[in-house]
Amino acid sequence: MKSFFRRITPSAAIGITIAVCLVFATSCVSVQIYGDKHAVQTKDDWQLTIEHFAPLSAAKRKYPILICHGLGANRQYFKAKDEDSLVRNLQRAGYDVWLMDLRGRADAGETGYWFGKHTYTYSMDEYVKYDLDAAIGYVLAQTGAAKVSYIGHSMGGIVMHARLGSIGDERVANFIAIASPMSFLPYNKQTFNLYRMRQGMVILPVIPLRPGAIMGSFFPEFLYAPFMNAFLNPENTDGKVKTMLMQRAINNIAKPEIKQFIYMTEHGGMFSTDGTVSYRDNLSKIKIPVYLLAARRDELADPAVVRDAYERVGSKDKTFEIFSRADGYIDDYGHTDLIIGKEAHVEVHPKIVEWLNKRS
Repeated sequence: MKSFFRRITPSAAIGITIAVCLVFATSCVSVQIYGDKHAVQTKDDWQLTIEHFAPLSAAKRKYPILICHGLGANRQYFKAKDEDSLVRNLQRAGYDVWLMDLRGRADAGETGYWFGKHTYTYSMDEYVKYDLDAAIGYVLAQTGAAKVSYIGHSMGGIVMHARLGSIGDERVANFIAIASPMSFLPYNKQTFNLYRMRQGMVILPVIPLRPGAIMGSFFPEFLYAPFMNAFLNPENTDGKVKTMLMQRAINNIAKPEIKQFIYMTEHGGMFSTDGTVSYRDNLSKIKIPVYLLAARRDELADPAVVRDAYERVGSKDKTFEIFSRADGYIDDYGHTDLIIGKEAHVEVHPKIVEWLNKRS
């Protein structure tokens, strides 16, 4: 044994150490729940991934549920809490759950930085017009249902706000928007950090978050904490879940997406890429039941901007709720805590299920 270790060169030792760390880290963050994956083609020839989770209860629910992730993310963070995930809680309540990835996510094939069939040249407008249309149509075709209920987190809620208000879609029965801003307040720190970096975007074909997040997850947390803490309350998020988010749930961001958020900072609301359609102003055209959730410690979607969207939505059946200690919850929730917080399965998910049950 001693002779074996003497024969290991320094470079080989480093390689073995890295390999062990990778294996250990990957084993620590494995996602335990899996559904059936479906490939869905959009009308403009992009492929989406939708993962299906059948109901785990005999209760018959009228509408299947389509769930969509936020900016710079993919569908994996809805499963990060495994048996305590939002997906599982919906299944146990008798819902047929369909978890979608928007275009540009790795499961549908790698998008090219400069070359290839598809590159990062899309905006939220394509999500609104093509991706949601394809996903809703596919779920209805697979289930035979007349309508879907829709849950969107952050940008996943923004794009449905935009579709319902600016295009309309009678195939959506109920809409839950989790931490979804349609405007930014002047004092939003993260928004202005993004705004100050806008000139540097000229040299990049895409915002490459995914490689950096995967690599960063293998370093001590304090090195990437400033990045992560903009998206969550660290005291309200389990360490294993945070590592999983870094390794599996973060996605690259197309520059046109970021430009729409920068434009929202400059003009007070979310617009189409050409600036001609105010998605925020069109919220008044939304008439279906809407539930808007906000987090007290959210640095990206302050409760005030979620409240602004709530005030503008034209539905008579609309609900607004803030998750904070002052409102009786265990902690002040952050942006993603509403999905993956330590007690989200006890405090937040049941609220979503209860709201849906009354309308399903």
